[in-house]
Amino acid sequence: MNKKLIGIISIAVALSVMCTGALFAASVDSGLRVQYVNKAITLDSDDLFSAAKPLDVKLIAMEVTNPLGPGSIPKDDIKTLQSNARYVFNMSKNAPNLSVKAIHNGKTIAFQLIWDDSAADIEGAVDTFRDSVSLMFPLSQTGSLTPSPLMGSKGEAVNVWQWRADWQAEKDGIRHLEARQPQVEGVHVGLSDSILKAQYPGKPTPDATMVEYISEGFGTLTRQSQQNAMAMGKHQGGKWKVVFLRDLKDQDASDAVFVPGKRSYVNFAVWNGGERDFDGMKSISIVWTPLMLDSAK
Repeated sequence: MNKKLIGIISIAVALSVMCTGALFAASVDSGLRVQYVNKAITLDSDDLFSAAKPLDVKLIAMEVTNPLGPGSIPKDDIKTLQSNARYVFNMSKNAPNLSVKAIHNGKTIAFQLIWDDSAADIEGAVDTFRDSVSLMFPLSQTGSLTPSPLMGSKGEAVNVWQWRADWQAEKDGIRHLEARQPQVEGVHVGLSDSILKAQYPGKPTPDATMVEYISEGFGTLTRQSQQNAMAMGKHQGGKWKVVFLRDLKDQDASDAVFVPGKRSYVNFAVWNGGERDFDGMKSISIVWTPLMLDSAK
């Protein structure tokens, strides 16, 4: 093992407890308050977030998980897989500082995420990696238990919202594939690109900047048929700022439930393309953060 990775620690024992559904959550005092605002909320509502209290989230770089191919896990083996899952974290690798705010107006809920990143990485291909950020929420809670904060648990699903910098760049008209393949004018579709497109389906809609998933544990991530959340990201001054937005009331049974005056939980993940982060290589919060919604007025 590379000496630079001496700081890597394996916390498989502790995380195996998480995968059983035991509650690993930060204290209520360190939770994220969803501030009530009596105004319409859009993806451009930067001024409304000024009233919300920010929460600084501690992230840890994850280096290794069990290698798995798409669709390679028989349904009956998911529980066994989760109990034997191994995660390795690199404590010597710098994880970004993430600041989060949240607001709602009784009809719409929105989250603003800001983190340090000196360069905007907007290419996700064979030899390049994109920046990204995600939120994860439990679909339901039973008593004092929540799903595993690492992609959920069998029978205890989680709802994941993931924003992608490459899709944002496409929507903004600033993603130039010819910069990656300068020998071809415009967009070159080679063998490797065809493989990527076959393995990773395209965007939910032509102008989408994010995608919603549902998961019941490591290796079960599935794109939802309905996509009800929206997101917008901007890179400026060495920082990414991404805003997520969704209707507070949602009829999709695969979506997280938010009720004014009630508590839920949220988890976070950040990918740094410049550090070659992709898939399970990312920085994450390994405990659920309490999410406390103000009562609607």
